[in-house]
Amino acid sequence: MNAEEQLKEMTRKQHQHEYVCRGLFERKGALSYIGHLDLKAVFERALRRAELPLLYTQGFNPRPMLEFALPLGVGIDTEGDWVDVVMEVPMDPEEYVRRINEELPEGVHVIRAVSLDEPKKSLMSVVTCAEYRIEAPGITDAILNVFAQEHVETTKKSKGKEVKTDIRPLLVKPLTSSTPDAAEYMCFAGSQQNLRPDVLLKAVCECTGYDSAKAAEARVTRLALYGGTYPDLTSIEGLT
Repeated sequence: MNAEEQLKEMTRKQHQHEYVCRGLFERKGALSYIGHLDLKAVFERALRRAELPLLYTQGFNPRPMLEFALPLGVGIDTEGDWVDVVMEVPMDPEEYVRRINEELPEGVHVIRAVSLDEPKKSLMSVVTCAEYRIEAPGITDAILNVFAQEHVETTKKSKGKEVKTDIRPLLVKPLTSSTPDAAEYMCFAGSQQNLRPDVLLKAVCECTGYDSAKAAEARVTRLALYGGTYPDLTSIEGLT
């Protein structure tokens, strides 16, 4: 057996049955300003401290097996994101929520969870749409103006290059707003097609003349994530 074969043999494991706790969590305050990998580390640390029956990745640096539905950008709050944590044995969702919340820092909180028996699809692959709220002075009319356009072109980075693209097909619909300073909307999101809030705000400034300084100070909150094909959307809570 050569060195490469020995390495493969050392890291090879038989398939282990996966019991998933899918948790709905919120993030706000100072912890909204950490990156996706740092948020993942926050969950990993809490999971270890909670002494849960975790399944770990293979290889020389095993880590708890967990997956987020959609990475959160720096500075974005959330009221409704999902994370899958893989266990060795079935676990009561209420006990999971209690134990992990005891170890999570202020600003991150698991609201509820469901137990899933070895989902066939990855959590990220089932996400198709997201709802957001953007809060800034006079932002509602500016967002509605963009939705009224047939084409909304802006530049975005793709593979290190600036590419001009029409983001209008990624905007699904505006949602009801009772204030001129808080716009809510639905857009396509996920691994297939995704519109980040910062790209939309850039387009709003370019297309409507909205003040870029106000846009830079906007507060963004992700409200919900959905699966399915629009308009037949569904909660991803139990999608497997």
